[in-house]
Amino acid sequence: MRSFVAASLLLGTASLLAPHAADAADACASARVMVILDKSSSMQTGLIGNQTKWDVAVSGLGQVLDTYQSKAEFGLMTFPKPNQCGPGSLDVTPAKMSRQAIMSALSSPPPNAGNWTPMAQTLDAAAHEPTILNAQGSKNVVLITDGWQWCSPYDPNTRYDGVGAAAALKAQGVTVYVVGFGAEVDSAALNQMAVASGTAIPGCNSANMDPTDPNQCYYQVDSAQQLIDALTTIAGTVSGETCDGVDNDCDGQVDEGLVQSCEGMCGAVGTQTCNNGTWTECNTPQGQIFSCPGDGSGSGSGSDEEPTPPDEDGNAETGGAKAGCDCNSSRPDASALAPFLVLGAVLFRRRRRK
Repeated sequence: MRSFVAASLLLGTASLLAPHAADAADACASARVMVILDKSSSMQTGLIGNQTKWDVAVSGLGQVLDTYQSKAEFGLMTFPKPNQCGPGSLDVTPAKMSRQAIMSALSSPPPNAGNWTPMAQTLDAAAHEPTILNAQGSKNVVLITDGWQWCSPYDPNTRYDGVGAAAALKAQGVTVYVVGFGAEVDSAALNQMAVASGTAIPGCNSANMDPTDPNQCYYQVDSAQQLIDALTTIAGTVSGETCDGVDNDCDGQVDEGLVQSCEGMCGAVGTQTCNNGTWTECNTPQGQIFSCPGDGSGSGSGSDEEPTPPDEDGNAETGGAKAGCDCNSSRPDASALAPFLVLGAVLFRRRRRK
């Protein structure tokens, strides 16, 4: 009888767990990344070191795909098409393990003249590209360009058209990462594009106007290694696991290995982990709820004051110390004092009887 009950429990447990395992597998959704590469003539005539920008870009992209082609679905668009200022179009449909197809599509360099830089038009085309929009996982575009928004004859009124195009992609759930390649890019426009896309680098200066300015909002790269570093950062960001209850990297696990730092009530730094799309509570001790003198300028006694509610910054209103922190490290624990308090009370009663 016991064996039958145990077996029944095991079968019931298995039947309960099986749907969850299936749900986790069904929730697998790889990131989709469309690389939009500038194939203007300046990519062939311009140099990075002693190599053409085109060769450096193709080589760097190939190295990054070596690592990440199994972790996300990569595709390719190049511009212009077929020449001059034609909007870019699809070269390689996004898929995992697409490095070979992408490298093959990039085997022919741009001409020395006749190819211009229709960035905005190509981003507009990407906003209507079904292989981007129908992705089940996150939708991403990586724009790599070495120039300005430019068609002949140049119209200065089109300079910031890429900003609106990037914002339109964001409105459709597509995240645009902007990489400026070399010293001839339009930093003013690329900075605004990164801001509009929501991918501005933290601490950047969106008012920058020159490629040599520090703290660009986009990824400014001036060497082969900087290009590899920027593309690696972007690829790692889009293909990594996020705390959303979905198997983003399609390895059969959901939200695995996600840990972030946090701060408890007492200002102590701790960690919290992701559990099925939700961050756990910070693992720092909460401390005893009372306030303490902040800098000794109050009563000067050094004793704890009455509890006061913290202000909006989490600090107690009196003294400036954070509420919930035991500021006096020598403060005795009430539970440790309990036996002595009982003994004192007994001795006091005996003395009164005498």
